[in-house]
Amino acid sequence: MSTPKRAIKVNTHPGEILSEFILKHNNLSVQKASELLGVSRPNLSNIVNGKSAISPKMAIRISKVFGGKPNIWVRLQTAYDLRKAEEEFENENIRLEKYETA
Repeated sequence: MSTPKRAIKVNTHPGEILSEFILKHNNLSVQKASELLGVSRPNLSNIVNGKSAISPKMAIRISKVFGGKPNIWVRLQTAYDLRKAEEEFENENIRLEKYETA
C-alpha cells in the first residue's frame, strides 16, 4: 500500500481517511464506492467531504466491503467529534470550576 502524499491534519474527519486510504488507493470513484457500499452517492460524498459522520451502520458497511473492523471507524468518528467539541467549547470561553467534595 502506498502512502498518500498529503499529510493528515490534526483533527481529520474520518471521511477524509476513507477517501485517502480506501477510495483513492483502490482507484474508486465516490459513485463506484457508494454502489459497493449500498448507499447513495450523495450520502458517501457528504461523508468523504466531512459534511456527515460515519455512523455505526456505515462503519459496518465499510468493514464488510473493504475489510477491517467497524469499531475503528466508529472510534475515529468519536475522536474527531470530541476534538471538535473541545475546540468549540474553548472558543465559547465557558468558565467552569471543578466540584470539590467536602
